[in-house]
Amino acid sequence: MASGTEEVAHVELSSQEKAELDEMAKDAKNLCVSMEIVNKSRAIIGKYKDENITEVKGIITPYIMLGGVLKSQTKGPLTLFDSKLWAGNTVGDYPNPLNSIGGFAQVCSTYDGIKAAVFYTGKNSHGVECGWLLAWADSNNTGRKIYAECSRKSKFNCIDWGQIDNRLKNSGIVPVTRASDSETGTSLYAMLYGVDLLFETSDTLTAVFCG
Repeated sequence: MASGTEEVAHVELSSQEKAELDEMAKDAKNLCVSMEIVNKSRAIIGKYKDENITEVKGIITPYIMLGGVLKSQTKGPLTLFDSKLWAGNTVGDYPNPLNSIGGFAQVCSTYDGIKAAVFYTGKNSHGVECGWLLAWADSNNTGRKIYAECSRKSKFNCIDWGQIDNRLKNSGIVPVTRASDSETGTSLYAMLYGVDLLFETSDTLTAVFCG
């Protein structure tokens, strides 16, 4: 699957790419403070507390709040073809279609963590149907992880999510990724950044799909 993809083990973004992702991160942070997202997140964390904490009343449940912004620099809109949620809760849906830029949000208790992936399809600059896959995770056990693939859509016909999970686990300790495919001219670069406070972790995921 996606054998033509080249994922760089030690990624160094250009100053322009980093500036672009940093600017997108501002929008990702704003997603997390919208009242709709805040209320949904409070309800999920409150339910987790009720179901898992019985002996200690009034304890504060530490949580992870992730805001994501995805950007397409492809010929046309991208379609969310598949997704995977191993852990966590999505409180703001993935953009579908992804016309130029769109955001989503996820939340979880720090104990459970977040682990998810998206697979978008669309045409590259030559009109070839292609696929872009992005996976990410953050928890006490894994730390922040991110992984990407891109290639012809046909090479993703049977996505092995177990294999993607293993590749995500084995990704570098720096949560930055870049994938490229010389055959299709597609690429994807992304960054997962976070701030850890006493009872709250605030994450931003930004990614750019090219082709």
